[in-house]
Amino acid sequence: MAKAKGKWIQKATARMKKKGTLGSFGKATSKRIAAGKRKGGLQKKRAVFASNMKKIAARRKRKG
Repeated sequence: MAKAKGKWIQKATARMKKKGTLGSFGKATSKRIAAGKRKGGLQKKRAVFASNMKKIAARRKRKG
């Protein structure tokens, strides 16, 4: 899978704000994300995105 370049997080956030879906899957627990990954379609996409954002946030928090 190719890595996305540029400001993809900012673009994704702007797209979610425009669509009105910002926070639709937010504050999900680990169990909810894992269950979402087993499903298909939009639910899976949201679960993978939420999982990736949690990882990025954790890395940023550790860096200081």
